[in-house]
Amino acid sequence: MGKFLNLWFLAMIHPREAYKSLSEVPAPKWGFYSTLVRFIGTAVTSILALYLLNKTPFIQSYVTFLDETNYYTAEIFFLPFFGIVAWLLSSGLIHLILRLFRIDSSIDWIMNVIGFSLLVVMPVVWLVDWATIAIDVYGATFTIPIHTAVSVWEVTLMAVGFRRIERVSWFSAALLGLIVKGGVYIPLAAIFVR
Repeated sequence: MGKFLNLWFLAMIHPREAYKSLSEVPAPKWGFYSTLVRFIGTAVTSILALYLLNKTPFIQSYVTFLDETNYYTAEIFFLPFFGIVAWLLSSGLIHLILRLFRIDSSIDWIMNVIGFSLLVVMPVVWLVDWATIAIDVYGATFTIPIHTAVSVWEVTLMAVGFRRIERVSWFSAALLGLIVKGGVYIPLAAIFVR
């Protein structure tokens, strides 16, 4: 647990060193743990707070069988599953893309890079979300721009990780990170996450 936390902190200040160390830990176990921490942590803090404060989603849901008054109740439970499914889909897609371009890759390491990259940014996201919830300004005005900036940070981290672990060019690594965020996570989150 200590090594995991140390690597998490290191990735915030020295991503290259962190991803070098990430290549030495069990894969895909750390990617899985990272994904669980991110999405369970968000569910039991931010989403639970929104539920307890009787908030409704600031953007109407595409999931029509859940009404807005019960949405956060359900999201507390489905958010971790959403995270795991998106992690698996994005990892599989990146592995497939690399294989189609005849680049030798390991899906286990891809899963570590994606899961870990998505977790590294979360202390900042959680603090901003908790602060905006606490002062009652959580919504489209603050949340969307902040989460957009964080997505750029996540893509950058993934690029560092893919470059380090999969040995692809910087351009390819950044493109793969964009595919993960812009091709999988953001479209799925636009449908399910509020």
